[in-house]
Amino acid sequence: MMMNDSGEISNLLDQLQESTGLSLCLDPQAPADPQVTAGKLRDLLRLTKSSRDKHYFLRRYLSSQLDEDEIRSGFARHHMQASARRALLLVTFPEDLNEETRSILSSIFPRSQVSPLSMGRDRMLLIVKDKPSSLSPMVSALLDTMASEAMIPVKVVYDNQTVTLADLPAAYQDLVTSLAIGKTFYPAEQVYESASLGLARLIFRLPEDVCQRYLQEHFLDYDFGRMDADTLRAIHTLFHNNLSLSETARQLFIHRNTLAYRLDKFQKASGLDVRNFDEAITCRIGMMIWQKLHQKSR
Repeated sequence: MMMNDSGEISNLLDQLQESTGLSLCLDPQAPADPQVTAGKLRDLLRLTKSSRDKHYFLRRYLSSQLDEDEIRSGFARHHMQASARRALLLVTFPEDLNEETRSILSSIFPRSQVSPLSMGRDRMLLIVKDKPSSLSPMVSALLDTMASEAMIPVKVVYDNQTVTLADLPAAYQDLVTSLAIGKTFYPAEQVYESASLGLARLIFRLPEDVCQRYLQEHFLDYDFGRMDADTLRAIHTLFHNNLSLSETARQLFIHRNTLAYRLDKFQKASGLDVRNFDEAITCRIGMMIWQKLHQKSR
């Protein structure tokens, strides 16, 4: 191999490592024409730079960092049609992503169907091209794979509706907001569907002074933070079962009289009987407002 060929190949390998994060080397035992090798490396570098450039454009586009001329230019350069429709899933991790985790996540779905896009150190956006009738099976497959292979509990927020590429930034920002809403009101859950966060979304957007006034008017000095775990679980389960006492007692594995005792205890402390529909609504809104204020103060 001539010195200039060797130097070019070494330089191309360094550029590929910088572009991909992978350390590449040539097999010294494999016979190859240096000029052919250099040509193939240049082609590979061109492909990786093109892909990286598209990802960079998409990240800036989704984050609303581009003006109209830059958007039009980017769409033309990357052969993107503004009218093409896509669905989005946002996946977040409890810690910064490493290469192994990225690789596992990227291998779950075929690239012909899903394009993964890093949106930060701890989150990945999946852009779905050929959306099935429901994204739920995809979400389940993702959770199962990440739990079994990466052993990481991820959170997923998604919207079953498709949007045009022109509306993608607004759809992405909606998922970011939905994630914040889900973490505030349903921190134990792993999956948040954007369209199912109706009441939580409404309360999340209430000004703090309105929230404080609601608690003062309906609960005076009652502090939800002092509610014991058994009573809290009983009330949440009652709400989940549409105020059915028998079903709530069955799910909690307690006698109906025990459930009644806990609800009576809460009524005495708060002034609300959650067995009554109107008072149950007042209580639920109050509990969610308390969660919002408590989360903000943490």
